[in-house]
Amino acid sequence: MRLHHLFAAAAVAAIATGSAQAQTAPAADADNIGLEEIVVTAQKRSEKLQDIPVTVTALGAEALERRQVLSVSDLQSIAPGVSVGQHAGYNRLFIRGIGLTSISSGQDPSVSFQVDGVVIGRPSAQLASFFDLERVEVLRGPQGTLYGRNATGGSVNLITRKPTRDLSGYLDLTYGNYDRIQLDGAISGPLDGKGDVRARIAFQKVKHDGYGRNVTLNEDVSDQDSWAVRGILQVDPAANVDITLSADYAREDDHNYPFNGFGPYRSDVPMPGLLLGGTLLPNSRDVTTEVPTRNDRTFWGLSGTIGVDLGGGLRFQSITGYRKSRRANINDPETTSYAVFSPTLTAENARQFSQELQLLYTSDRLNGVAGLFYYDESLKAELDLGFPVIGAALGFPAADYHEDGTIDIKAYAAFTQWTYEVVDHLRLTAGVRYSDEKRRSNGTFTIFSFMPPPNAANVVVPVHVDKSWHALTPKFSIDYKPVENVMLYASATRGFKSGVLLSGNPNPPVNPEYIWSYEAGIKSSFLDNRVQLNAAAFYYDFKDLQVNRIINVSIVTENAAAARVKGAEVELRARPVEGVTLNADATYLDATFRKYSTKHPARPELGLLDLSGNRLANAPKWSLNAGAEFDLPIGVPGRLSARGDVAWTGKVYFTEFNENLLSQDAVATVDASLQYESEDGHWRASLFGKNLTNRKIVANKFIAAQTTGFALNGGFKPPRTYGLRVGYRL
Repeated sequence: MRLHHLFAAAAVAAIATGSAQAQTAPAADADNIGLEEIVVTAQKRSEKLQDIPVTVTALGAEALERRQVLSVSDLQSIAPGVSVGQHAGYNRLFIRGIGLTSISSGQDPSVSFQVDGVVIGRPSAQLASFFDLERVEVLRGPQGTLYGRNATGGSVNLITRKPTRDLSGYLDLTYGNYDRIQLDGAISGPLDGKGDVRARIAFQKVKHDGYGRNVTLNEDVSDQDSWAVRGILQVDPAANVDITLSADYAREDDHNYPFNGFGPYRSDVPMPGLLLGGTLLPNSRDVTTEVPTRNDRTFWGLSGTIGVDLGGGLRFQSITGYRKSRRANINDPETTSYAVFSPTLTAENARQFSQELQLLYTSDRLNGVAGLFYYDESLKAELDLGFPVIGAALGFPAADYHEDGTIDIKAYAAFTQWTYEVVDHLRLTAGVRYSDEKRRSNGTFTIFSFMPPPNAANVVVPVHVDKSWHALTPKFSIDYKPVENVMLYASATRGFKSGVLLSGNPNPPVNPEYIWSYEAGIKSSFLDNRVQLNAAAFYYDFKDLQVNRIINVSIVTENAAAARVKGAEVELRARPVEGVTLNADATYLDATFRKYSTKHPARPELGLLDLSGNRLANAPKWSLNAGAEFDLPIGVPGRLSARGDVAWTGKVYFTEFNENLLSQDAVATVDASLQYESEDGHWRASLFGKNLTNRKIVANKFIAAQTTGFALNGGFKPPRTYGLRVGYRL
């Protein structure tokens, strides 16, 4: 049965069941075992998840722990239509087939990533905030009005745990295979007698051996050695004023994010390293490169939120953020044991400041927000790759490829969105955002001439580009409750991803990508809220979609002419009886280019190729998740529960050319855990396992530059991991 038929059937069943329940069901009493109501801030205000006409998946701290959502990469197991693949330390997050396809310095994500309302601009800096969380919200679909730039795919919002008025805290110790040791903890409480001044300090330390080895250098790769700390201070100086100040710091120093080798792309084009006697382990977690993999990162940030209740339903809120990030990665794109290239250095240093001012209004029938947003980022990036073998053969040992530059970004926006209940149970929403963005790129691009003397030389090309763009992104929606626990909604939304200037690269300016999204859905709960069934169908119309290729030795970003995405989602949560919790979701995606012609970087002899009808990268046609948790009877005080989760993802292509060699076949993963909690709630312990069938899953794969012999490299998702976690709570 096609998913849109399931969507229609779900809507009819929900309305029918909800209507019957509204007429006959008694009010829920104190012993109601229904699902917990989840409150989200997806629309800049606190609202019940089931009451907002937006497709959102949200999990609280307890659910995150029980479902083993330990990092950003685990989000695809909890939210329909989400795909996560890290490469070279970038967070490549996709929602409904829309996400970051490039790893070039200067590229922005297509999915907004925010921590406590502060946007995290650099994709490489988005991997360090996933600890001590109160809630995770995944908004699917463009969020052009309230979130603005770089939210064409959606938004991921992390909400951290805040200080408590009473003394509280926890300490969790985990030990697992690969000698994984993880320590998580927090302490929170008042600093004065009333609790008007309170603080919280949280930390995380993770260390494990490598999932693979560098057999040439006899050292681990894909290991982890990281730690992070966050401090939050909350002050209530007056009854109508609240202030939250936050500081965080994270550090990584390990051999993570290697380039795993997959062999040559073309059988008729040899890889230089193999020709010269080097070795390669294709499709392996182990590597043979003579270059040591190095990952060195530091992230830190400050934020402040001030809220003032003005009376009459008005609230003013200011969110200020300042962040700095620094990373340096060393890798070998050629992936063999022969020193064809010098170690490849990729480095970024970024500083960002953001300020958002909001004025919120709440009344019985009218709710709204108006705001101003400012974003200022300075990015200095460097990519260095030497050609010692080629240079020596041409009498110029210093042959080099070097991108070195800075990008300055300034973005301004004004936005407003209002919801009015025209008559009982019928609401109309309208909003609009105006965005203006300016970018300036300065630097140098150095490339060896690949010619013998006397013409052998490193050619230096200055890069000086200024570009500005603006966008108007409106939203319109309608929602209606035919019965109390069923909501039908439809919306039209425009999204905008800012244009691109690459750092130290003469790539021409890339225009912004625009999207119109049309969506209809249903949110329903019935059987005394023991069952929640949500479904949505959507259609995206894309213009100037940004795509990425490697031409010769350069990473090139360009605009595809047009693309479209059609799809549907169904999401189910249920607690049919006490002690049993079930969840399931399914996503269908038909995400294709409507009009796009380009050349294949590794097969230029094919000329201009028409890619119309090809699937977008990282857009599986089907994806399914299902989980179940059961309380087990035990003869001692406390609670013992078992949980199992299955995630199945259809075939994924990693490039717009839709080649089997650059894809991951359909694959299923299985996670399970056994968890115990003492009767007084202080002690917890769990046995857990992830990817229990030990599937080798490719996270990303691409064709390297022509000088590597069109080497295929990429990375893998983690193998089977398991362990024991023990914790104590105050």
